[in-house]
This record gives sequence, structure tokens and C-alpha cells, in this order.
Amino acid sequence: MKRLVLYALALVMALSLCLPACAAGEVTKYGNIGRLSKLRITEDELNDVLKDIMVNSICDRYVFYDHITDMVMALATGEIVVLETDQNTVRYIASRYDGIAHREPYLNPNNLLFCMLLRDDDVELCDRISAAIVEMKGDGTLEDLRQRYIEDVIEGDDPDAVVPEDFPGAETIRVAVTGDRPPMDYISAGDEPLGFNTALIAEIARRLEVNVEFISVNCEARGTTLSTGICDVVFWMEVGDFENWEGADFEDQPDNTIVTESYMSVPLWWAVLEDSPVVNVYRDQ
Repeated sequence: MKRLVLYALALVMALSLCLPACAAGEVTKYGNIGRLSKLRITEDELNDVLKDIMVNSICDRYVFYDHITDMVMALATGEIVVLETDQNTVRYIASRYDGIAHREPYLNPNNLLFCMLLRDDDVELCDRISAAIVEMKGDGTLEDLRQRYIEDVIEGDDPDAVVPEDFPGAETIRVAVTGDRPPMDYISAGDEPLGFNTALIAEIARRLEVNVEFISVNCEARGTTLSTGICDVVFWMEVGDFENWEGADFEDQPDNTIVTESYMSVPLWWAVLEDSPVVNVYRDQ
């Protein structure tokens, strides 16, 4: 029932936002939108929710990919005309690949909230992490980490390897890193977890006086690794409000899980080829 209600709400919002486009007449279609696979919503389910608004979009349908590198390749080869994810990742991709530009989405530039996902029986740990995040927002640490591990890396720096502080005898939290949202969630060519999220959790662990073990996992395996106890913390993303056409993103959170305080809000963004007609299509078309 929860899923049906969320789908219905997402569709109502979608239709209300696309009415101006409907009145403006038929919109030229350029191809498909790529995005990372979801845990509990299939590609067909999401496209079914969005089928009415897609009639008035510049793209045909969503296509899911399990890895960001696969999606970049699909953009380069024309399998998709838009790569859709958070602005930090899109800007990073555009800075590393010639011929790729970044731009605001054609419709509904949602805000994406980044947080951490834990099992619902880890309430105490979740609360402690949330308190540390709030503290880091207040003392400027989060902004310093964002500049060093996101902005500077997008400008061309390589992310520093993070060595968490060791607390002998303290508990160890195992943190999953997928590498599918660089420079936030980042894994090096040598399979070493790097990037903003590793620096973030290392600082949180220092404040909580706990140890950290980073575990490299595939994006689609995040829910399984958490539920089976392979890891204790997964970096997570939620849509910030329902004034968008991806409200179903909320339902992607696995059962029996809880989320921490958000540590960052980032707009949804598009990567497109510089010579693609999509690069010059704007929301007021």
C-alpha cells in the first residue's frame, strides 16, 4: 500500500508539473536517460510511473545501469543521451571526460539529500552519527571536507587516501563504499576506497572514538550487505521533497533500515555530450 500511495503522489506531482509543457505542444524526443539502478524499483516500474510525463519530456525513457562507468560508456556511444545523477558526480564526470558537458535538467531540478543507511536495530549508532554530523556542520568541518574532497578533486586534484584513527579495543563499524558517485563515493583503480565519504566517516569515527573498516561493494549489493551484516553503514541518497517526478525514490529504502541526519544537499543534474542537441534544450523550450 505504501508503494502505491507514493507512486500515486509522484504521478500527481508529475502531471501538475508537465501541464505547461502539454500546453506548449509536442516536444522533440532525443533518446533515453541513464541512471543508477535502484534497489526495490525496477526500470519498468519507474517508467510506468512516469509514462504520462515522459510524453512531454525531451527523452523517451529511463534505462538503469549497475555501475557509473557503464553509464558513462552508454552516454559516449549514444545508448543514452542523458546521464542523470547528483551534481557533484556529473561535474566530476564532465571534468574527467572530454566532450561531456553538465547542465540543469530539462524538468524538475530536485534536491538530493545525502545521508547514511543503517539497520533499524542500530538506533543508538545512528543517533551518534547524526549528532556528529550536526556538530560538523556547526564547526565548519563538513564545509572544509567538501572543499578538499569534492571541489578540489573536481578541479583536478587526486583524492587523498584516508587512514582512520585507530582506537584499540573500541568497536569497529564496517562501511560500504561503491565507487559509483565520485568524488563522494570513490574507489581507486587499485580498489582502494577514497573520496569525500571516506574522509567524512573517518572524522565521524574519530569523534565517536570507534574504528572504521571500509568494504568495497557493488552498488546493487548495498541492501544485501547491510541486511546480512557484512557492513553496518551504507552511504545513501534520498530525494528532498515530493515536488518532483521521482517521488518513488523514497520507496527505494529497504525495509528494516533507518537513516542518519543528512550531511549534504545536492541538486539532481545532467551530463550530456557537448555536441548533442540536448545540451541546448532548456526548460523554457
